[in-house]
Amino acid sequence: MFSISDFKVTIGTVDISAMCTSMNLYESIHGNVKGSIHVEDKLNFFDNMFRGISMAPVKIGYTYFNRPLEIDMYADGIIDQVITKTGKSYNIILSSLLNLNAATKRICNAYSGTSNNILANLWVETHGEGQKLVLDDDTTSNGKYVVPNISAAECMRNVVNTAYDVNNTGMFLYQRLADQGTTRFTSIHTMVNNQFRPGIHPFTIRNEEITIDTSLGVHSTIGTATNFVLTDYNKDFIAKLAGGMWGQKITEISLDETTNTVHNKKEATEIELTKFSLSKNLYSNVVLADGPAGKATSYSQKSLFSPDSVVSAEIIMNMKYRLFNTNLNVSGVVAVPDLGCGMVVAVEQGGNSISSTKTDGNYLVANINHIYQMDDGEMQYSQNIGLARE
Repeated sequence: MFSISDFKVTIGTVDISAMCTSMNLYESIHGNVKGSIHVEDKLNFFDNMFRGISMAPVKIGYTYFNRPLEIDMYADGIIDQVITKTGKSYNIILSSLLNLNAATKRICNAYSGTSNNILANLWVETHGEGQKLVLDDDTTSNGKYVVPNISAAECMRNVVNTAYDVNNTGMFLYQRLADQGTTRFTSIHTMVNNQFRPGIHPFTIRNEEITIDTSLGVHSTIGTATNFVLTDYNKDFIAKLAGGMWGQKITEISLDETTNTVHNKKEATEIELTKFSLSKNLYSNVVLADGPAGKATSYSQKSLFSPDSVVSAEIIMNMKYRLFNTNLNVSGVVAVPDLGCGMVVAVEQGGNSISSTKTDGNYLVANINHIYQMDDGEMQYSQNIGLARE
């Protein structure tokens, strides 16, 4: 592994870089960046800084192979504190600033448009204009979302889980470290076609046999790993097949909606279960002057959570499940600059030492655990990478 330079950690206005002996930052296509910092505190920084119920903002910065990185986090508590005669040691839990805003902000509003439109409006109401959101794809899921006074985190999760792009693939909302705090809203179709290319050729993570020839060049060792673990390959195949993950012939039957049918249970009690649908008054006709000669046309609004058909809803859901049908964990990777989750890399597990395997090939980077360890005054940097594919 190689070391980083210009390492700096600031909590509030205090630079604690000299007290940090290790750090972990974790990114995933399932959410925001999080992490932890191990601190050897000989100055009683803990008692002087962490007072009351509030924690503090954390700014992290460093340079790796001439790529500067800065990211703002939030101290989300202290764990594993050990007190000795010479001081304290503890771990500071790090959370994205966006987690704080989304958890504490409540939304009570109504939004209409595509999933992109609705998410962008929710984003501004939750985080303001300062936090950047990148919409990587056009979404065709659309409708009206009436938000009944729930947290912004739950509200945005609902939008993400029902959103799909023009290729009918599901969407993910996530951060990656290389984007320095930017949040992305990306479809599966875009991610699986986003081949990571730091140069001309697609990048390959490999188990390279270390020889004199391969160790002479620094760049030849970036991306090599010490351990590949195939955690699951087609696990629970029967259950997946029965659940229609690879498709089923589905016949839809529209029943008469004017008839109310009451189904009595065999074991009836006096407790009556009543279910309510959202009032149709929430959704009105939308009138547009887009007809010939300026004539108006209208269409009936629908809920954002009413897909065009059950078939399309199942296809989108199953595609997300299939994305994680094969999972490969690669440990001790010599850190790759600019690599982030939501990108595709090639894998060669055999390298020069053993034969190749059918589980080689292209994988989506589902998560990266960035590991920083102080060694002889320098912060060494490696990555544990979680890979997935159908």
